[in-house]
Amino acid sequence: MATSRFISFLTRSAVSVFLILLSIGLFAMLVSTKPELAISSGDRSLPAVIVLEAQKIPIARRTIGYGTAEAIGHAEVSAQVTSTVLVLPPSASVGLKVKKGDLLVELDPNDYEQNVLRAQLAVNSAQTDRELLSIERSAAEERADIAKQDQALADAELARVTEAVLKGAAKQREVDLIKQKALAAASSAVNAKELADRFPSREEILSTTIQSRKAELQLAEENLRRCKILSPIDGVLQEVDVRVGEHVVNGTRIAKIVNSTRVEIPLRLPSYARSYVQVHDSVSLRSAGFGKRYWNAYVSRIAPEDDSQTRTMVVYVDVEQNASSPTRIPSGLFVRGEVHNASRATLRWAVPRRAIRDDRVMVVRDNVLRSIPVVIDFAYSGTLEQLGLPDVDWAILETPLVEGDLIVVDPGGSLRDGMGVRALLATEVTQE
Repeated sequence: MATSRFISFLTRSAVSVFLILLSIGLFAMLVSTKPELAISSGDRSLPAVIVLEAQKIPIARRTIGYGTAEAIGHAEVSAQVTSTVLVLPPSASVGLKVKKGDLLVELDPNDYEQNVLRAQLAVNSAQTDRELLSIERSAAEERADIAKQDQALADAELARVTEAVLKGAAKQREVDLIKQKALAAASSAVNAKELADRFPSREEILSTTIQSRKAELQLAEENLRRCKILSPIDGVLQEVDVRVGEHVVNGTRIAKIVNSTRVEIPLRLPSYARSYVQVHDSVSLRSAGFGKRYWNAYVSRIAPEDDSQTRTMVVYVDVEQNASSPTRIPSGLFVRGEVHNASRATLRWAVPRRAIRDDRVMVVRDNVLRSIPVVIDFAYSGTLEQLGLPDVDWAILETPLVEGDLIVVDPGGSLRDGMGVRALLATEVTQE
């Protein structure tokens, strides 16, 4: 028993020692065959940053503004009479094209037809009165002529009797009778002339009355025509605000028609841009928000006054387009406009927009990072091939840089002033 226990103990001990020696051998082999890490020295031990060499390039000033497109040819059609909607044709539906003169809505014309009839009867009555007055005037003028002749005869008879009295052939009583007759004839002549002289004034009054009645007739006929509300322009129906049977009053909006052939966009720009923006400057338009679309236009007019509340100026951009084109500028679209002052391209400092952090840019001088404050003059959208970067968003600086400064293109949050870095030119990285 003691011998077997000893042999078992000896066997386990030998196996344990063998396993320990095997482990030590494997560890020594792994240590001896491990790869040697290259030890960096010099500049390659510094973190690498991509830089851009600062240089001035010719850039025309660009000013960004915003505005809402509005169709120049649009009409809000209103009712001009008070009545009830009688007919709303199928062609008067939102989204359909209409031509100038097309029927939009027909109102109940019954009341206005009666007004036309009454006005026509009033005109006829006034014209009849004028004809009667003309007959009366002719008769009055004839009576005045007869009275005048009667007066002349009485005066002649009075002269003969007076001459006879002087010769002793007649008595004074006869003279008095003839004189009384002459006075009566003169009075009748005066009365007849007075009546005849009144007729021109009465005719003038009646002519005025006829003109007034005709004006009332024209107004009644015009109101009757207004019961048919027609399209004043060619375009597309944007809104129809009434239904059959609805009562509308004078001034109620019936429909809105839009013609997008010519669109006006009032762009609001910063007030300081007035000294740079000119008529005929090109404008790059872009729809704001999701689904960007692009158009090219030019400044057509400039408002003379600034808005003191918003500190902005307004320039007007007119666009002529095909109203049926799917790429047209629709009325009501909010757009972003970039005005290019191409006639005043000057040398300016440009850096990628992403290179600016907290109004500072980082430059590499003697392999050491330094941040410098900068002021942005204006933003620039587009490629600048002179700088060799694919960026399309740039900041044009008002702060001057040093020619040849190495601008860090994309400073990360781990970069700090005073850090040693290894500069890699962006143009070389792009080529690789």
